[in-house]
Amino acid sequence: MPREVLAKKPTTISEAMRILQQRSEESELSYWQRVAFEHAMQNARIEPEESLEILTKLQKQFDLTELSAFTIANILPPSPEELKDLLQKEQTMLTETDIKKMFDIIKPFIEKYKKEK
Repeated sequence: MPREVLAKKPTTISEAMRILQQRSEESELSYWQRVAFEHAMQNARIEPEESLEILTKLQKQFDLTELSAFTIANILPPSPEELKDLLQKEQTMLTETDIKKMFDIIKPFIEKYKKEK
């Protein structure tokens, strides 16, 4: 029997992994929850708190859409050029300086992920 959706909100991959981890400790996950959990385990690069920190900084300092901020936090583009590619559909005109400042925000998290790998 399908569950009723109470609310929808975007989340980062690492936050989804934490939520599904907690649910798996409480009860057995459904098939689709297990698939999502496995995907999150393979693709989460940073801790949920770190991804939320990125989201907060990006949305506070730049006029980004929520979708763009979540995409950046999930993907952690490894270069300013790739970051710029992710932001192509942004309605706000971003300068090269803005892109560099955004990259400077995510760079420490990228470096930490590379070290842990």
